[in-house]
Amino acid sequence: MLQSTPKELFAGWHFTMDGIVSAEKAPNLGNPRFIETVLLDLVKLLEMQVLVAPNFVEVPTNPAKVETDEDEGGVTGTCIITTSHLSIHTWPLRERFSMDVFSCREFDNAKCDRFLREHFGVTTATTHLIRRNWP
Repeated sequence: MLQSTPKELFAGWHFTMDGIVSAEKAPNLGNPRFIETVLLDLVKLLEMQVLVAPNFVEVPTNPAKVETDEDEGGVTGTCIITTSHLSIHTWPLRERFSMDVFSCREFDNAKCDRFLREHFGVTTATTHLIRRNWP
């Protein structure tokens, strides 16, 4: 039987999505402006507040590297919010992304899931919702 965690030990919720997108939507994964808009809209949707605007590192795509262990390019972005962070890593040539939302307060993870699926054109995804607790 699972025991509930006392409120003072609750550290937050961590939602993760590893997704595959349609070929039609894959180019958006290489567009930092598109991803910035998605992150900012998600912050609003979840009723959170931005502390540090989204920041991105873009690695130019190189199709020759897809079949190697080298980075074939994409975008990594973070957005610091009052209750923690959002982060994303994209691989447009593979039509994939990995995203996480961590917050020390409750949020609607189903709303987050639907939003990401719609905006990224997700065809398949693995998601996790982790309740994080202080030791």
